Amino acid sequence: MDTIMTLCTCIETEKTILLSRRSPLKGELLSFVRGLTKGNLSLKLSTVALSDAGRYRCSIHTDKLQKSCYVNLTVGESKVIGSHDPVTVRVGYDVILPCHLEPPFDVRTLTVKWTRNKTVVHVSRHGKDYLNDQDENFRNRTSLFHEEMTNGNISLKLTKVTELDAGSYTCNVPCLQSQVRRGFINLTIEPADQTETKQSGGTDFSTGAIIGIVFSVITVTAIVALAVLMNCIKSSKSIIFSLSIFSI
Repeated sequence: MDTIMTLCTCIETEKTILLSRRSPLKGELLSFVRGLTKGNLSLKLSTVALSDAGRYRCSIHTDKLQKSCYVNLTVGESKVIGSHDPVTVRVGYDVILPCHLEPPFDVRTLTVKWTRNKTVVHVSRHGKDYLNDQDENFRNRTSLFHEEMTNGNISLKLTKVTELDAGSYTCNVPCLQSQVRRGFINLTIEPADQTETKQSGGTDFSTGAIIGIVFSVITVTAIVALAVLMNCIKSSKSIIFSLSIFSI
């Protein structure tokens, strides 16, 4: 890392700090804590970038005093974290493979690469997609959440999943200044035919139950109707017999 010198000069009458630097900052906003009466010469650096890492020196020079102190700034200690549990999805559905940086870190200026068994799934550089090397199997089916990359979200969305998508996926941030630059996610695919069989079996059972109930109702109705008919026949015979006796 390059040594970065910051010269702080204390002027007793105005109580101000003047800063000079060999290489001026690019795009950062500098603000200073106004606590000179208490000896506070702290420097605030906003919108920190990876290039800001290094050794800083603050020096104070007066007629009676010349002192310096050093501060080491380390940037990019976030870790890439995938998923410990497998992600399961049914064929034909969309799925999100979770991956993020912890603690959150803005990766828009870095390269994010997704692979599956050394096959290129998706690549993003400086917040833009580069899909020239993408495997044909994933063409027009992958995307990243670019608006959430400022918070370290590098999850991958995969649409219209097929059985060929199953396997171990790797999300990688190659230029991240960290010992953990990769996260791993295992994707398991649930075949559509198993689900359809389960649904079909449930439908057959329901239809069979309905048919059984209808058949039972028809049978009972037929028995009752037959019983009523037999009673009617017996009653008719009794009436005829009575009429015959009366005639005699």
